[in-house]
Amino acid sequence: MAIQFLDMRLSVHSNESGGTTAFSSTPLLIGDIGLQTAGVSPFNVSTVRALLTGTASVAKVFSPTSEEEVPDLTARITITVERNGTGTAGTGTVILEEVVQVGAAQTTVAPLSVSVGDFPPAAAVQAGQIRYTMFISVDNPLSIAFQYLLTGPAVFNGVATAGTT
Repeated sequence: MAIQFLDMRLSVHSNESGGTTAFSSTPLLIGDIGLQTAGVSPFNVSTVRALLTGTASVAKVFSPTSEEEVPDLTARITITVERNGTGTAGTGTVILEEVVQVGAAQTTVAPLSVSVGDFPPAAAVQAGQIRYTMFISVDNPLSIAFQYLLTGPAVFNGVATAGTT
């Protein structure tokens, strides 16, 4: 069966740099798309696949909250992509979890990007829409001295197709 294009969506949390949204260990929703699958051919229901890409630009800024000595510990930034959640982290099926370690001496963090391939189950395809969400969080043991900001851009894109040839 020929390749069948189903849908393409994008979500723009921020399309410019200069953002100042602080994020923490509580996952922050930065991407939310619903890929339409209602038009899939009955012969292609089991061959649907989604290609998802996302980017989040992050800055590590010195922001002391006390005079305490800063321990030498590593922070971990986590980007998570879920299928069919409610928009709250942990309510969907995790299809990607990317962890980036940031050392105490590292003063800058480059844009973080993920690419995800998903082969959703037939039941999700037959529902007519598959919701994908992207979250960012940080496990920051150095919160007494540094904070992490979502500076932008932050985008999340998806394409759904079906078929095998």
